[in-house]
Amino acid sequence: MKKKDHTQSGDEIQEIEVSDPNGNVSPKTRRIRPEKSKQKKSEDGLRINGGILFLAAAILVIVTVFVTFLVADSIYFGGYFLNKSNKVSFHDEKADLYKIAKYQDILNFIESDFCLEYDINDLIEGAIEGMIQALGDPYSAYYKPGAMDDYLEYITGNYQGIGIEIRETESVYQIMTVYADSPAEKAGLKAGDVITAINGTPVAELTEEEEKVLHTEGASVVLTVKDETAEKNVTVVVEKINRQAVFTKTYDNGIKYIRIKQFDDDAGTEFQNAITQTLQEGCRGIVLDLRNNGGGYEKEATKVADILLPKGEIAHAEDKNGTVISRIESDENEIELPIVMLINQNTASASELVAGAFRDFHKGTIVGVKSYGKALGQLSKTYTSDGSGVVITTARYFTPSGECIHGIGITPDVVLALEEAYRDMDQDDIPEGCDVQLLEALRILQEQI
Repeated sequence: MKKKDHTQSGDEIQEIEVSDPNGNVSPKTRRIRPEKSKQKKSEDGLRINGGILFLAAAILVIVTVFVTFLVADSIYFGGYFLNKSNKVSFHDEKADLYKIAKYQDILNFIESDFCLEYDINDLIEGAIEGMIQALGDPYSAYYKPGAMDDYLEYITGNYQGIGIEIRETESVYQIMTVYADSPAEKAGLKAGDVITAINGTPVAELTEEEEKVLHTEGASVVLTVKDETAEKNVTVVVEKINRQAVFTKTYDNGIKYIRIKQFDDDAGTEFQNAITQTLQEGCRGIVLDLRNNGGGYEKEATKVADILLPKGEIAHAEDKNGTVISRIESDENEIELPIVMLINQNTASASELVAGAFRDFHKGTIVGVKSYGKALGQLSKTYTSDGSGVVITTARYFTPSGECIHGIGITPDVVLALEEAYRDMDQDDIPEGCDVQLLEALRILQEQI
């Protein structure tokens, strides 16, 4: 059998000569599928594979974006966007499923059958507030919408006002303190002046709305003020005020009295400035008054302790698992002067952090009565969309000796109580010569200098 190959019009024609048994030859032909057809099939296959690859790449991009979103939501927003729904989750394994179901059932019962008007959002707010109260911690609190600013103003010492501290009576405001460089000082107001009316309305008749003008930045307020000689009208403009935290007084023989009212946002800087001035004046001894100081920022208390004390640990904090989460250290610089510290039953929290380190370093003498006994730290979260916020206890603090004085307090070296009539009084209001704790501090320093 012979075989010949021919190509016509791109096709392959295969001609075959076939011999029968007698030797006769007869040609036969058949068409073979062209190579071009094979090539086309291959290209189609490539085209299909490319589409699959493109689809896979698109899916990969989508998955990557979704995973990135989940990770970012978890890290930066606590899973808020993923879980944004009317579902509340309980992650504690000890959560009683029956109680959870009961909560939902009571809510359903209210929504289906309660016949009086109510706002579902008021119920949610009440549940949040009740949850924080149920912690049983007096230092954890929920601030309703619009109330968080008041807390922040208190803790930071920054607020809108005219820069005075007052004592309220039924009919007047008596000015106790006028802050330096404040609108009140610029208007000539002094400690001891009495405010009898605001914008023409007697103090005794002021409504809550009328009183708010004293806390509205930019508002021009006319105060009727009585001093020792006469009554006059004084115009002041409300500004943002940085509440003064540190006050000083000079006594005989080079003794400087320094009072820290609260560890506000700038208390550490104010104390440093007071110490710098004190040393420049040739001070020989210091009375540091922390009485009635309820605390404030740890970072500001740390600055004060660092200025006072030599190198070493001021305090450390532990979380709920007993893990040390922060360690506060002092550098080698210290005040090398005799110091007497005054504390009382209202010396608390950040003030006790300073007092505890002062005691453990044996830096000086502590006079007064046992301190309050709060060695817990709080963290806050603010929800800016409605002005609400929450504060919860997150840490326990320990003195350099390793003692947690929470519920215990700090006992002074010299235990000395004020007379009963003065025990709950601010030290600035105690009549001269009746503050026996201050008199004892001055006596001790006189012996040491």
